[in-house]
Amino acid sequence: MGRNALYLVIGLSFLFLYRGLNFSRVSNDAFDNYLSYYKQTVSHNIATSGANIGANMVFENPTWRGGYSNLSLSGGIFSLSVTDIGGGKIQLLAWSSYQGLNDTVTVIMQPSSFSKYAYYTVNEGSVYWITGDTVWGPVHTESRLNISGSPVFYGKVTAKNGTNPRKPAAKFYGGYQSGVSVPIQTDLSALTNAASSTGIVFNSTDLWLTFNADGTVSYRTTAGGTDSTVALSTFAPGGVILVDKGNIHVKGTLNGKVTIGALSDHTGTTNGNVWIDDDIVYHKNPLVDPTSNDFLGIVSENNVEITDNTPNLTDVNIMGTIYAANGSFTAQHYNTKAPSGTIYLLGGVTQNTRGPVGQFSGSTIINGYQKNYKYDDRFLLKGNSPPAFPLTGQYEILSWRE
Repeated sequence: MGRNALYLVIGLSFLFLYRGLNFSRVSNDAFDNYLSYYKQTVSHNIATSGANIGANMVFENPTWRGGYSNLSLSGGIFSLSVTDIGGGKIQLLAWSSYQGLNDTVTVIMQPSSFSKYAYYTVNEGSVYWITGDTVWGPVHTESRLNISGSPVFYGKVTAKNGTNPRKPAAKFYGGYQSGVSVPIQTDLSALTNAASSTGIVFNSTDLWLTFNADGTVSYRTTAGGTDSTVALSTFAPGGVILVDKGNIHVKGTLNGKVTIGALSDHTGTTNGNVWIDDDIVYHKNPLVDPTSNDFLGIVSENNVEITDNTPNLTDVNIMGTIYAANGSFTAQHYNTKAPSGTIYLLGGVTQNTRGPVGQFSGSTIINGYQKNYKYDDRFLLKGNSPPAFPLTGQYEILSWRE
């Protein structure tokens, strides 16, 4: 009996010893795994930080291509290369090393276009956003955002000089940031170059354009002249139609991707304007057909104006994104013409000075137009910009791969 008890004690001792050794081995493996995970995490965080540092450098200086080599960070090192990869895009490749473990982060950045804005102004003037105003898409002003009551903003709002009042009751559902500067670009040479190389340029003349749903465009260079009609792909293969030292009158149904531009002779504001003579809409309305691939950019060095004529006496429909480099988006005789319905805009407006389109007494229109602006959120998707539409001079992140 004593011998059996001794055997039992010895057996249990060996069992506990074995289990103890096994627990020790498991504990050591767990610690090693934790240590390896920690090192890999630190290495990954260093690479991510390096990519963030590089992206911030590009945000602050879009021409920066310097990169870094073996900089110390968090006990490890990182290197960063910045490479132009064509189409205006750049690639940031961040490489890290921490205690023998390496990691990489790749970031693709592309030039940012003004077409992404639902609403942009340099000068807000004395115009206020008020209760009942609702804006979808990004909003920016280079001045101060005037707010009365509680307008609603669903896209991100940025303002160089903050808001008036300083703590408004506005609903910034997409976020708000002050102190952000995005200067308007008045150098339209990129548009000129694109029109000269793959589009069409008219010099020292006005141009009347009518887009047709079948993919053609009718045009003439005198008010009472006879239209010529040609396939849009033949007329301007690259999609840019430019008038230098003249004005453009436009209307119709666009089937394709086009940017029209009017440049001034810099002696006044009698040219360099775009006149909207009647509705300008898409062949496929993106609100009805989300697969629509129709995009219109309307660019003027001075103003984009709704013509005071018979077709525009009862509502105006505009599909496209508008850019008035030195002027405004406005309506001709907005302060004297009879109430003329509503401007239905699907797209965005970028203008130097916020332009009026009507006059009101309380909530009643007494001259011009009421406004019904909707943002075309296709412009938020990367690459969905009209041909050669003005760029902000800054970069935005297209992809981030860790």
